[in-house]
Amino acid sequence: MEVIFTIFVLIYCLLVVRFHYYWLQIPVFHPQPAKLSEQPLRASVIIPVRNEARHIVSLLQDLEKQRLNEQQLLPKRNWEVIVVDDASEDETATLVRNFASQTELTITLIPSDTATRNRSPKKQAIWQGIQSSQGDYIITTDGDCRVEPYWLLTWLQFLQQYRPALAAGGVTFHQEKTWFQRLQTIEFASLIGMSAASIQTQHPITCNGANLAFSRSAFRRVGGYQGHWHVPSGDDEFLLHAVFREYPKGVFFLKSPEAVVKTYAKRTVTSFIQQRKRWAGKWKMHREAQVVLLSLLVFIFHVGFLSGLIYFTLGVTLDYWLVGLLFLKVGVEWAFLKSVLRFLKKKENLINLLPLQLLYSAYFILIGLIASGGGYTWKNRKHHQHD
Repeated sequence: MEVIFTIFVLIYCLLVVRFHYYWLQIPVFHPQPAKLSEQPLRASVIIPVRNEARHIVSLLQDLEKQRLNEQQLLPKRNWEVIVVDDASEDETATLVRNFASQTELTITLIPSDTATRNRSPKKQAIWQGIQSSQGDYIITTDGDCRVEPYWLLTWLQFLQQYRPALAAGGVTFHQEKTWFQRLQTIEFASLIGMSAASIQTQHPITCNGANLAFSRSAFRRVGGYQGHWHVPSGDDEFLLHAVFREYPKGVFFLKSPEAVVKTYAKRTVTSFIQQRKRWAGKWKMHREAQVVLLSLLVFIFHVGFLSGLIYFTLGVTLDYWLVGLLFLKVGVEWAFLKSVLRFLKKKENLINLLPLQLLYSAYFILIGLIASGGGYTWKNRKHHQHD
């Protein structure tokens, strides 16, 4: 048991160290205010929404304030906003329509085709938005997000300089009011760091559609969401892998503090579990061996790690060797997360890493088992994993 436990911990630590190394290799990109090329590319910001009456106006206000520099707003000729309403049951559409009538920002509101069957509602909304858009690049975010004043300028300059087929950006939580929400910030930071590092290694694993950009030509070339329309979520992750197969040198991570998008952590345990079931359930749908292998490896690690802790706890004696392994695990995670949280401007949340250590393995195993079958609720709709 001691040998197996040691092997599990060492493999896991090497994996975290590898992620940390490649995270540090990603260059930080800063926008240059008042600088756009003579013929800048055009971007279409697409926002699929469903029941976002509480948040959508705040996001549109953020977009209205996008800046070229301290004195000037970002020229409207470079971009447009398309909001696609996915059969909202609240005042979302009315709020967007009213805001659009009172601003100089180019905002188009279109309804999603709810008659389309056997399709992911969110993918359908984004796909329709793309059909109505004019941009060279599509930038997606969500209706409950907030963006900084130089978010779009940063994206435009990055896209102009690197011309990626697809690029992912940073996402974090904000306005965390409870210890439970602060724990979510820590976990989510690890996912963002892993996502960025895996893209840097040219073995991408995942990304987040709340801050994602891709070229119109790349989207067309891979057939859009062809092959995974039946999966309710994954508009970001499956597109990432489809684009990478066609453009192995064309996938990037935008590591820029100015371009980090903020959203909200889940307020209740029930909503949190539903979200994690949705995320975890996608691994079975993947064609990429590295995604399936990593998912299984991490799951096996947590099973072994939790079993080892229980075994040694029941054994009464606490060996220095076990304490050393635990310190090693915490140390490599601490170093990695400290770097990611500093980038996300969430370094103060690092103190919550220690209590998370005691809960995470049990939580990870539980979510993995729950996600292996059954369905989940998303945006007031029930979905099944085999949909």
